[in-house]
Amino acid sequence: MSAEHGGQPDPGRGATRERILLLLRRHGHLSAPRLAGLLDRTTVGVRRHLALLERDGLVTASVEKPTRGRPAAIYRLTDAGHETFPRHYDELAREALTFLKDRDAAVLSQFLAWRNQRLAASYADRVNGATLQDRTTALAEVLTQQGYMAEVESAPGGLRLCQHNCTVEHLASELPDLCASETQLFELLLGTPVRREATIARGAVRCVTHVDLPGHAKRHVGTRTTTSPSLDAAPVASGPEAARSQA
Repeated sequence: MSAEHGGQPDPGRGATRERILLLLRRHGHLSAPRLAGLLDRTTVGVRRHLALLERDGLVTASVEKPTRGRPAAIYRLTDAGHETFPRHYDELAREALTFLKDRDAAVLSQFLAWRNQRLAASYADRVNGATLQDRTTALAEVLTQQGYMAEVESAPGGLRLCQHNCTVEHLASELPDLCASETQLFELLLGTPVRREATIARGAVRCVTHVDLPGHAKRHVGTRTTTSPSLDAAPVASGPEAARSQA
């Protein structure tokens, strides 16, 4: 007998929650009693599972008043709940970007520059600080919020901005323009040249970007590798002021 019927804990409780998600995906919205009927479970037990799904942000409930009877809680998937089902965003984006590059590399460059301006405007208020180190630390915090698991390390002559996760790894492995564009975005936000030392897309365990602190940039003249030829057609302005002017 399951915990829902007063016995031992149900070893299939995870599967039950998966079935609840599937039913909500199929039907759009359902009440706890209706879910219980479809699952052949008790309403009390189903409500326990729904409470856990709500806690995890996968479902949400709203009270609706039917034509007859008392108001009832109706459950729906949240955006996070929808994301538990298969998606093919990477494949679609890869095909679209590859199409742009094959047709006209300059158009892809223009798109990436346009995207950088939008991101810079979005991040400008958060990537600020009196010093370059302050701005680099703030940038790492923004990147972490976006899923990049970023942190700042000390390095000879400057700082290392390290990203332990790449949210577009599959795309970037085929389109290195994305890595070059991201480096340009860092320059735009930090207001200083940076150098990409390693990327996950090229087999490294993390992406590493070197940021020269004032007084050390001359040591690396001629070694900067922030852009690829395909991006030269669409230069972007640099500096926090330029980013903020777009906001």
